[in-house]
Amino acid sequence: MRPPRHLSLSLSLALGLASPLALAQGAPAAQPAPKAAAAPAKAAAPQKPAVSQPRGGSAGAPPAARQRHARARKSKKKEAQPSLAGRPVATFPGFRMLPTGGSRVFVQIQGGKVDVAESKAAGRLVYRLKGAGAIQTNRFPIVTSFFATPVTQVQLVDQGNDLDMVIDLRTQTDATYRVIETDQGMVLQVDFPPSVPEQRSAAPAEVTRKRSDRRTISQEPGSDAESSDL
Repeated sequence: MRPPRHLSLSLSLALGLASPLALAQGAPAAQPAPKAAAAPAKAAAPQKPAVSQPRGGSAGAPPAARQRHARARKSKKKEAQPSLAGRPVATFPGFRMLPTGGSRVFVQIQGGKVDVAESKAAGRLVYRLKGAGAIQTNRFPIVTSFFATPVTQVQLVDQGNDLDMVIDLRTQTDATYRVIETDQGMVLQVDFPPSVPEQRSAAPAEVTRKRSDRRTISQEPGSDAESSDL
């Protein structure tokens, strides 16, 4: 007896579906595709350090150019100052008070003797040392205004190939100068009499004494001054 036709068709379909399913269950699971490696982070570009620009006209110039500018400025300063080679040099300007109450301004010249020319103006005396020179540290002013002297300041000033000793005065006064020769060269001395402020200081003492005398007289009994004071 033959099975019904529809039953045979159902069996055929079931067998046909079972074989692919069995193959699918027995096959290993597919491995997922590896992910692409993350690209390395881009390194940050190093920042250039800020360069401070020097003041002046050489800003932004390379170091070699700045050095050339500095050398040029130094050479210009040297050219502006007369050379001291082979010239008498003022090595020691100074000021001192004298035991008599007067004062003295002096300058020492080494390397030879020079001629001295005196000139006077209102509030100033100038002594020109012909052919002499001085280094920078000896050209700084010497302030003497806090002493009891007519002199307020002394300074050595270059005048071409000559040197001036300029003396500023508080009041016009008589001054005498002399040149002393030494083994190394010479010394110029300028002497001043006692200062006027010392004479003024005696005036208040005289006024005080007169006031004291008036008080003494007014206290004498029986005087007209006493009655008037009362």
